[in-house]
This record gives sequence, structure tokens and C-alpha cells, in this order.
Amino acid sequence: MTAVLLDRYLRSWRHRSFAWGDADCVRLAAGWVALVTGRDPVAATAGRYAGCREALRLMVAATGTADLVTATSVILGPPLESPLAARLGDVVAISTPAGPALGLCAGDAVVAPGPAGLVARPLTAIIASWRIR
Repeated sequence: MTAVLLDRYLRSWRHRSFAWGDADCVRLAAGWVALVTGRDPVAATAGRYAGCREALRLMVAATGTADLVTATSVILGPPLESPLAARLGDVVAISTPAGPALGLCAGDAVVAPGPAGLVARPLTAIIASWRIR
């Protein structure tokens, strides 16, 4: 069931261009969490920021930290002991040239929003992961 649901969800994101507050890494992860659990953990921030500074300000206000991994842990709970233990559908934090970003484990890769839609990154980019179920 998770594989079919995840495939449908990722198809809906496949060609969405990156946009702060609408099609960014936090919205990708939060939308998935909402679909699986019935609760969007950051619903109050959707559409309330249009850039990195505003997103950071809201993250600090909501979690008390400017660190994406720590903030995600405040919201989703402690990360898995081993980041590479991520399974299909888990939320992950990955290392990117611009800094950490959230994505979803899609089995043999991590997917995250990019300029013109989802991009795949290797599992070795994972720096933290959270089981969602």
C-alpha cells in the first residue's frame, strides 16, 4: 500500500517547480506526512513564506532552532539511529551544496524538490531519517 500511495504522491510532485512555501522540501515532506497520518505537522506555515529568510524565521519560531535536522526532530520525533536505515516512504534529510534539505526515501534513491521538479539523490546523501507510519 505504501508503495502505491508514495508513487501517486510523487507523481503529483514530479514536475512542480521549486517555490518557497508551496513546493519546497518542507512542503513535500509535510504533505506526505499528512497523507499517511492525516495530520500536516506544519500546516500553519503553508504559504506564509516566500523565501529562505522567512522560512527560517518561521522554523525558529515554531521549533526554537535554525537547524533543519533539529527542527524536523522537534516536529517528527527523534531520527532513526542509523540514517541509512530509511525505508520506502520515510522522511529524510539530505546533504546538498546549499545545505540540508528534506526529501522522501523512494527505495533506491531520495527524491526532493528541484528547480523544475523532483530530483533524485543517492541514499548516501542521507544525513538523518524519520520513520513515518
